[in-house]
Amino acid sequence: MAGQPGSFQPKGEDWMVRELQDIKAKIQRIEAANVFGLTGIKPRDGGTDLDGYVNINGPLSVTGAMDVTGNADFTGNVRIGGTLELPNGIIGNDALAAPVYPAVYHADIQNISITSGANVEILGVDVVVPSGYTQALVSLTATMNMTNNSASTDLAYLGANINGLSPGWATVVSATVGQAIALSNNVVALVTGLSGGSFRLTGKASSGANTWPAAGSSNVMNLNATVQFLR
Repeated sequence: MAGQPGSFQPKGEDWMVRELQDIKAKIQRIEAANVFGLTGIKPRDGGTDLDGYVNINGPLSVTGAMDVTGNADFTGNVRIGGTLELPNGIIGNDALAAPVYPAVYHADIQNISITSGANVEILGVDVVVPSGYTQALVSLTATMNMTNNSASTDLAYLGANINGLSPGWATVVSATVGQAIALSNNVVALVTGLSGGSFRLTGKASSGANTWPAAGSSNVMNLNATVQFLR
């Protein structure tokens, strides 16, 4: 008997099968769909893969380990509250890879003479400033051996000069006629404002009253310096 409009229509015998098939089809569509497709997020068993970029507009807290195998660029401030450990040789920045550049300098001369008056340069050496360094910590030692072949007892003076400056007093020794003496003067200075070029280290000497003539290997001067260039 056909039903009338608005009357109850009994379900067919296969209604439950159709319902199960419909539910199964919906589940299959959900399983096949990647709800995170446009974001690059791929759920994994026990984790998540992210392909693409992430903008974090608030704080990021990481309580476990974080491994970064690619590049990490930080344009803001970075504060590290714990220990920072870096393998040897991985830092590319010059200021970290080579903050100090050491150098040594030596010069010598013989058969020198000295005269009275202000100390004058007897021996000098130019220190070349390596690129990227703006300061130099210098320790300079000047030594001088002299024989007084003048007409009377006299004084000999020795000073060391760094970049035009002579820190402290000169060394002074008295010698009788024919007497050989040895003098040493050591100075230190921090030379700043460097930008390439060079600066000079010198040994300067004079006598008190007489001219001390040259005397071969009896009258010699040495300069020895250590230089630590700083960024």
